Amino acid sequence: MTIKKAACFFCHNNCGVLVYVQDGKVAKITGNPDHPASHGFICQRCVNAIKWLYHPDQLKHALKRIGARGEGKWQQIPWEQALDEIAEKLSSLKDKYGPETLIAAEGTYRSDHFWARSRFLNLFGNPQNLICPGMICFCNDYTIEMAMLGSLVLDDIGKTKCVVLWGANPKEARLTRWRTLKRRIDNKDKRDIKVIVVDPLISDSAAYADMCLQLRPGTDGALALGWIHVIIGEGLYDREFVDKWTYGFNKLIERVREYTPQRVAEITGLRPEEIVQSARLYATSRPACIDRGVSTDQLGLNSGRVEQARVILGAITGNIDAPGGDFMSGFPLEIDGKRLKSDSEFELADRCSKETRAKMIGADRFKLMSWGSWEIVAPHYEKQRGVPCPNLHYLIVPTPLAMRQIITEKPYPLKAMITAASNPVMWAPNTPLVLEALTHPNLELHVVLEYWMTPTAQLADYVLPAASWLERPLCSTVEDWTTLAFGGERAIKPLGDRHEDYQFWRALGIRLGQEEYWPWKDLEEVVNDRIAPLGISYEEFIERGVLLPPRQEFKKYEKNGFATPTGKIELYSTVFEKLGYDPLPYYEEPPESPVRTPELLDEYPLILNTGGRFMPQFHSEHRQWGIGLRESHPDPLVTIHPETAGKLGIRNGDWVFIETARGRRIKQKAKLTKHILPNVVNAEASWWFPERPGELPSLFGAFESNVNMLTIDEPDTLDPLTGGWCNRAMLCKVYKMEE
Repeated sequence: MTIKKAACFFCHNNCGVLVYVQDGKVAKITGNPDHPASHGFICQRCVNAIKWLYHPDQLKHALKRIGARGEGKWQQIPWEQALDEIAEKLSSLKDKYGPETLIAAEGTYRSDHFWARSRFLNLFGNPQNLICPGMICFCNDYTIEMAMLGSLVLDDIGKTKCVVLWGANPKEARLTRWRTLKRRIDNKDKRDIKVIVVDPLISDSAAYADMCLQLRPGTDGALALGWIHVIIGEGLYDREFVDKWTYGFNKLIERVREYTPQRVAEITGLRPEEIVQSARLYATSRPACIDRGVSTDQLGLNSGRVEQARVILGAITGNIDAPGGDFMSGFPLEIDGKRLKSDSEFELADRCSKETRAKMIGADRFKLMSWGSWEIVAPHYEKQRGVPCPNLHYLIVPTPLAMRQIITEKPYPLKAMITAASNPVMWAPNTPLVLEALTHPNLELHVVLEYWMTPTAQLADYVLPAASWLERPLCSTVEDWTTLAFGGERAIKPLGDRHEDYQFWRALGIRLGQEEYWPWKDLEEVVNDRIAPLGISYEEFIERGVLLPPRQEFKKYEKNGFATPTGKIELYSTVFEKLGYDPLPYYEEPPESPVRTPELLDEYPLILNTGGRFMPQFHSEHRQWGIGLRESHPDPLVTIHPETAGKLGIRNGDWVFIETARGRRIKQKAKLTKHILPNVVNAEASWWFPERPGELPSLFGAFESNVNMLTIDEPDTLDPLTGGWCNRAMLCKVYKMEE
């Protein structure tokens, strides 16, 4: 038996694991106690990884559709043959419609090969037409932070005196972070950390809070502006930092003048004293940091302005890049003056011409995650960090626009789609529209790279089996968002005819004339190339598990300022201004709310939130029976206050219908708790049922409990900055299913 030092990739924490291999098969998996980041910890997903890997439904061979889309009729073919046919079809579509006719789709971070997709598209002549749930899950925050201060910021929970869990529940969503926070909370002799929770639902994490602000869903922007009003008005801001390192403070003062505690209380449903006291606690408990969840990324119209206001909060209190504050991350990893190669150095952004960039879908309207924004930010980033500014998930197309363009072919045809580690039938808004687009004859080629036959894969023309984290090596900087590198070795050879994402993009690129740009025959060669400048061997990298800088630097801006046009944190964003947006944050009601659309309240009296992470499943993954994960959470749950449920005749465990003004309904099982506001319900997202028939009209039950049957995606409801859509703060009604 041999022991392989791998890294789990069921989430982006990449916990170090020891994989025991006997006769080419995985026999046991344990946490690696010597791993410098995870220290031997693994979660329930990794505990069950062997059952996951050898589950009989795992795809092992390439499949070619031989019936109608969604009919479930497939022919098994060799991987090489599939690539030949895909390349031939893609080449002909490119010749007829141009390289922009291809669109890619990705999901949550399940591979460290996103740079390979980016490289392929740039070489193909494509404007990075990519759809991805990252637009409403952190990537939008990243682009806002890049515009405002030239860097991603991450919370430093280990050193902070106060953490704000803003729409975040780390006990379910970020277990390694939760372990750090929980140790500090449980220090009975000396609890030296304050916890503020902002959430309509008192989550398991919120149970430990010093203050819990249960605001009306979708009003987070008003609360953030109210905090800024209090902090400035009471002189609680860091005057020295503001004077020296921020731009536009006086204009900010004028903007927040109207967001008094009384007005914000009327908007949010909080009491004025709660707003004042929480703002004071955050501002005076320095250092303080904000741990943001994805919930505010999913508000549509006002999403981006929430993050803009939160960055401002960190800036005016002097918490940006301070120990225990919101530290600036993503600087290239340097050890003894030698630098690891970044993801962005492999993307070849310079191969995408100005003319091509202008063809990116939606770039004329939703500009912050487009080339226009990137071109403003990139020179400052590159000058300061000495590496190219990443494309990766800085550049994302609004999914609602892409789906409509497949159907209408305006402003140009989208004839081909490549979907990797993504299930847009489940994550994209307005599921009926997604179904129409993915089955439309205008889409002539759809290729899916997957572990399983998912609802999205069932609608493809080719399904290629992907190698899992146990079947490939790892070298990840988390999209250049961190100043470290996770490493892990390939534990076993790929099962059947499975291949890594990298091998797919390389093989396709070579067939389409890109051979000189893909010199690395396998991922081990890529890893060796990346670490070569550091002067360490592949074996040493694997042994360490994580490459870390000798020390964590803070206040890095004191050397070279901030990577922005003004060299400061732009409270008043000159990047936003140049793109034609209001440079300052403001509050706007969600697209559908008791205030904006009161005419709906009689029929749809409840506020609907969707999503919220729950262990051991993640997004639309781990729904298969027989692994041990679905067994612990078998059904989709909608959380309802007992008072509300009582009025509706609903008991705990009843199956109920949830319906919105879109004229559709889904079913979920009621979970009653007093921890949610009485006028709010929260429905779990991304539910499908692999045990159901895969062919249409069932599509693995993709339409039964999927909340995206209910969500809003009209272009006028999207975040004007990014194009992010609305999954939260909608209106709905809930009623019991008849027996």
